[in-house]
Amino acid sequence: MSPLLWGALGAVLIAAELVIPGIFLVWFGGAALLTGLVTALWHDWGLVNEAGFFTVAAGAAVSVAIILARRRNASVEGNAERINDRAGQLVGRAVTLSEPIVNGHGRVFVGDTLWSVEGPDRPAGAAMLVAGHKGMVLVLRDAAEGR
Repeated sequence: MSPLLWGALGAVLIAAELVIPGIFLVWFGGAALLTGLVTALWHDWGLVNEAGFFTVAAGAAVSVAIILARRRNASVEGNAERINDRAGQLVGRAVTLSEPIVNGHGRVFVGDTLWSVEGPDRPAGAAMLVAGHKGMVLVLRDAAEGR
């Protein structure tokens, strides 16, 4: 096949990616463009060799696409498990006590939410650090201990 036909096939596949949702046609289009480039460099390569090269290039391109998609999904999944865990999102955050902690229990405002807290007895206004949580109760420790 002519290098122009491979180029046209590649352009059609890439253009089809814009019309048909998916992510694989662009990779097949890239493989077709690469095959057209290789065919332009080596004339009289033969249709069987060109088709074989296209098959290998398309397989390699799709493999790269799958690896990239898995990496992207793995990084997104790491944050997905905490998306609905409001208390877990606060771990490590510095807070100031709104009410004193007496007998291990108190309250603190974080943003516009009043949270129940557990921790060492401290007066209102003390700087604390969210060390963890037990359900919807934040576990605090002194901010000085965190440093």
